[in-house]
Amino acid sequence: MKSFSIDRFSKLARWSLTIDKKYHVKSFFQNLIVLTLTFVFFTSIDFTVNQQDANYLPCAIATVVAFAVTLVLGSSFMFYSMSGKHDMQRLLMLPASNLEKYLMRYASWIILVPIQLVAFFAADLIQYVFGLVVGHEQVKLVTNAVIETCQADMPLSYRMTFVWLFVWLHSLYAVGATFFRFRKHNWIATSLVLIVVGILLSALAGHWQNVNMLWWNNQDYFNLLFLALVVVNFWLSYRFFCRTQVIGKYINV
Repeated sequence: MKSFSIDRFSKLARWSLTIDKKYHVKSFFQNLIVLTLTFVFFTSIDFTVNQQDANYLPCAIATVVAFAVTLVLGSSFMFYSMSGKHDMQRLLMLPASNLEKYLMRYASWIILVPIQLVAFFAADLIQYVFGLVVGHEQVKLVTNAVIETCQADMPLSYRMTFVWLFVWLHSLYAVGATFFRFRKHNWIATSLVLIVVGILLSALAGHWQNVNMLWWNNQDYFNLLFLALVVVNFWLSYRFFCRTQVIGKYINV
């Protein structure tokens, strides 16, 4: 069997989308309800002309954080739609290569981004209509506040640093998704590991100034280092996936 076949992968994708349909619908309504309640709550607190921007700012921040969490933790959602070992057994028995199965499970979180985006626009429209109905003055869309927040002045080097940090963390959660067997809580185990590692690294706080100087003086080299780490993390994630067994306790080794 070839490692990758477009025809076989397309059949696997159609099967996965059918199986995960209920999970995606549930995710849409969860995002819609949470975002709607958040927008209506903040835009209804002491709503005056002077407070308008102050009220919409928390909505924009909540939206940015929600999407950032999805982008960073998304790789840990590979198996969220699976309810038990029987679903995993069915996945492992599918007539497809491990690479195709891994790519499909990884891609399953990407579908959450447009779902969350549609839920955001729907929640924004609901809060807009709600504001008009109850008589709020100068009602506006949260979308405008989000755009203004994202357009805040920030050096390009800082933006690239955040991008690389997010991508690196995303790859680490991909490792945790296939290393830990807690399918719906692997992100918690991964986060705990990262916290412990962060605490240990904080003991080297005296050297952070030197590292910071090296970063800004050799940013291109550090970008290549981050890229190499991301590639290694995804390779490890795939290798752990290949070692997945139906029967097991905590980790795939």
